[in-house]
Amino acid sequence: MEIDIITDLLRSYYSEISDEAIEKFSTIITQKEFLKDHVVIKNESRTTRFYIIKTGIVGSFAQHKQSDKEYIRAIHNDKTIFTNISSLGNNNKSSFNYYKCLSDCIVYEGSYPEFIKQTSLNHELSILYNRILEDALLKSQKRIDELSFMDATQRYLALKNNIPNIENLIAQYQIASYISVTPVQLSRIRKKMYSQ
Repeated sequence: MEIDIITDLLRSYYSEISDEAIEKFSTIITQKEFLKDHVVIKNESRTTRFYIIKTGIVGSFAQHKQSDKEYIRAIHNDKTIFTNISSLGNNNKSSFNYYKCLSDCIVYEGSYPEFIKQTSLNHELSILYNRILEDALLKSQKRIDELSFMDATQRYLALKNNIPNIENLIAQYQIASYISVTPVQLSRIRKKMYSQ
């Protein structure tokens, strides 16, 4: 286990976390490798796992029932923690989203129930969990704001600001889906941007 990567990630959420708490967290995760198009969390399933992306890109998808068209709700890249929160815990709900690798990925997979158990035993891990949830909430709010207040060009620029070489990492139709335009509209946006 590469503790330095985990240390950097956890300290980005909670800078005062101790080496002992990091070591405890490291005992509940294992490294996995997934190929592009691997479905990490399936649609209409319950999950007990969370994931930390070491390298690669994972998309959170929703699928329209009548048309089978898929929509990318979120794009997660390096050093991002993700899971389907709606299917965790004691709510007995299945996941309506699914999570698929948009590139080859190396991730750390952890047991959510074991992490929750550790948060009740270790105050620092409890604080870490709260900070991770706060970050997820802020990212959700930011995404809602992007969709509500930005035009397509602004959404594309925001994505490029977050992942500068995104065009070289995932398919153009996936970028278009994420910014809520058609591939043709994305092509026009890019042509206009690069002609200026």
